[in-house]
Amino acid sequence: MSEIGKVRLRLPASIKPGDVVRVRCLVIHPMERIERDNQGKIIDKKYNYIDKVTVTYRGKTVATFDTTQSVSENPFFAFSVKATEPGKLTVTFHDTHGDTYEGSADIAFS
Repeated sequence: MSEIGKVRLRLPASIKPGDVVRVRCLVIHPMERIERDNQGKIIDKKYNYIDKVTVTYRGKTVATFDTTQSVSENPFFAFSVKATEPGKLTVTFHDTHGDTYEGSADIAFS
């Protein structure tokens, strides 16, 4: 569990101006799911799962994803971003305990 919050990003090896870049990212997180008792009532507990993912490119938010506890442990996300200029791409994961985990990569043209 010591790796909780570790974020890995993967970008294509070669990016040209105007390319639509497929970004793949993974965060190490337990993604505790909500459990119910035999009567169907939610067991009272402060469950810990990623509930929001924010993507910024060159300091501007380009995507936000709201998630639920149904996402699997160590969730993997893939999305596309149009590479208009060189700059930093950052993916931030927020969980229900108020923690944030961040990974970033530089988009550079080759």
